[in-house]
Amino acid sequence: MCSRLPLLLSPDPGQVVPAIQGLLGDLQLDKEGTLEAFLGDAKCEEYLWALCKLLAVPDVRLCSYAAYVLGTIAEHETGVAHLVALAEGHDSDSGVLLGMLSAMLMWEDTEAVMNAAGTLASLAETGPGQQWLLQDPKAEEVIEKLVVLLGSADRQTASNSALVLARLAIAHEGCRRLLSHPQAEQLLRQLITCLEAEEAGCRVNAAFALGRLCEMDLGPPQLLALPEATSMVHALVSVMASGDSGGSRNACFALSCLAASREGHGHVMRSPAFPWALDTLCHLLCAEEQESSWFAAMTVRVLASQRPGVVKLRQHPHLERALQELSVSKTAGKELLEEVTITLAKLQRPPKPLPPEAKVLDSGAVQVSWKGFRPQSGLEVHYRLYESGALLYRGPACHYILASSMPCHKYHFQLCLEMEEDCGPCSDTTVLHGREPMPSCPLDFQIIGRTTTQLKLSWAPPAMPNGTIKHYRVYREGTVVGTTSELGCIVGGLSPGMSYWLSVCACTSTAKGDKAWLHAKTLSVGGHAPGRLTLVILGRSEILVTWDVPKMPLGRFFNYELCLNGKVVYLGTQRSYVARRLTPNTEYTFTVSAITSEGRSVSRPVTKCTPRDEYGNISRCHYSFPWRSQLAAPSKAPDIRSQEPGKDRGNVRGSPKPSPARTPGVPLKLSRRASNVQEGESSLRPAGKSRMQPGDSHACPRQAGNGPPFHLLNLAGLLHSKSSKPSSQTSPIAEET
Repeated sequence: MCSRLPLLLSPDPGQVVPAIQGLLGDLQLDKEGTLEAFLGDAKCEEYLWALCKLLAVPDVRLCSYAAYVLGTIAEHETGVAHLVALAEGHDSDSGVLLGMLSAMLMWEDTEAVMNAAGTLASLAETGPGQQWLLQDPKAEEVIEKLVVLLGSADRQTASNSALVLARLAIAHEGCRRLLSHPQAEQLLRQLITCLEAEEAGCRVNAAFALGRLCEMDLGPPQLLALPEATSMVHALVSVMASGDSGGSRNACFALSCLAASREGHGHVMRSPAFPWALDTLCHLLCAEEQESSWFAAMTVRVLASQRPGVVKLRQHPHLERALQELSVSKTAGKELLEEVTITLAKLQRPPKPLPPEAKVLDSGAVQVSWKGFRPQSGLEVHYRLYESGALLYRGPACHYILASSMPCHKYHFQLCLEMEEDCGPCSDTTVLHGREPMPSCPLDFQIIGRTTTQLKLSWAPPAMPNGTIKHYRVYREGTVVGTTSELGCIVGGLSPGMSYWLSVCACTSTAKGDKAWLHAKTLSVGGHAPGRLTLVILGRSEILVTWDVPKMPLGRFFNYELCLNGKVVYLGTQRSYVARRLTPNTEYTFTVSAITSEGRSVSRPVTKCTPRDEYGNISRCHYSFPWRSQLAAPSKAPDIRSQEPGKDRGNVRGSPKPSPARTPGVPLKLSRRASNVQEGESSLRPAGKSRMQPGDSHACPRQAGNGPPFHLLNLAGLLHSKSSKPSSQTSPIAEET
């Protein structure tokens, strides 16, 4: 062969023809070896360019031979790369190769046309060749001529033309160029016609080209607008059932691409050939060749993607069973099993649902609810609810309310699912016992007693108990405040002079009856509570509290209850109390209640602040009080100026400070009101302890318990009898209501 290749460069056609014929013979005997030798020759590009120039010679047979050799070289990956580089490298002659091949498509010589189309098909098989063909300015002209050749009487020529178009359609840009071509409508018609051709290759290529064009958004609308679209499904099914594995795969591919869009899916469903298509797909699922089975399973999955397809696939007598058998096959591949599993999930029948949940509402109605079901097929689900075999409800909701229930009735509820008139099995039975009828409202609901903070209620049993009354519930403003089995109760914790809505209802073991209502008001404070609540400051840490009896007591009196800042500090019958161990400079609020047989009556609160601790940082006192010189036994008063620092003077703690400017011998002047001596005393002393020394002649211990400090009262009377003038510097510290 190597000796014949240089003859391709000869200007003598007599030498070129034998060289071409010899090259054809070598390709038929050893295609791979011949191509390796040709492409490995140092003058490979010169030989290729010589072959391209032969396409333009007058000798038709020589042109046909050159086209055949170029097509064979284009089948090789290295060969097509050389051809594309050669065509793009000769700027001035860049259109020679494609232009001559395009011109040959219109020749009358069938063999030359077929070889030219075959060369174009080989160039369009690879990515570089596709891009070169689609980007060449003569691409529109080539596509137009290929459309014409699809209707050629020579089916081999038509087959090669369909092959070129199919390979151009592999690329996205190729599909766009074909669908936007001025002859796009004629192209689609010719491809549909090729589906019915006797030539197997023509049907296979046309089916693939139609499938690729249907994958584009513009493909299905243009295709379905043609009158020939009505026969396309029948033609595709015919190719599927032809027995040719390549044809059946490409036909399945085309049918699945057409049914992927909503319009195309509806067109396939309405076709009279659709039952035949399902029978053919069911047969292909069981084929020994798994590739054909995969294409069939993929097509069935696409048909099941829309609701109408799911319904029709379920109605087929054998398709679902074939899928189930294939799903458990041990020889099926992974990809095939994935397609089958997805399709079976789409075709899932209505399953057996969980039992519904039922309960009796407070109103006595019966509410039945259940969990919703969403099938992967997207079919609308309706629920059927039965009670003791009778249909209660049918619809899409997931609950149902039986407005009027029968007392003490036993309900038996069952649920089943329905999808497109395909009804599944019923659930297990849910048994519900009907609630006892509700009691009527209690009778004679009234107020039989009231205080400032309590209301005493009473009522009579309901006229229709409808069962055994277990207890009564009492409500205040809609909130439960008590539960009792008696026919009355006391509602406490109320405010004086306030109005309240009260209600009561009877309850059985399973039902709560209607409420009886009334509007009531508590008594105002008025004269029912203790009066004249008075606070007297005894010192920084003590307050004397006194009060008067109620002017208009309610019922039989029991006790007084004194509260300090809301906490009970005294309970008894006395009307005075000394609060001790208080904090200086702190406010305290007191209230006193009169507890009687009718309840509790609370006084208005009174607040008092203890004095400030002005001597908190003084540790010792360096003076004595002048009034002690009048009460003590020694004949003369101690000399304050001679007192050593640090010595204790009585119970008063002080710090080394100079004594006040007061004459020790002047007697203490007190107020005429003996009951307030303790205030005057507290105004003179810096601390809250007793000012009497153990050696004083008039000292007496403070009385234990509650009540006023009577020893201070007696002491005030004694000092007042020795005083010649009433005091003008002390005033009682007290506050009363």
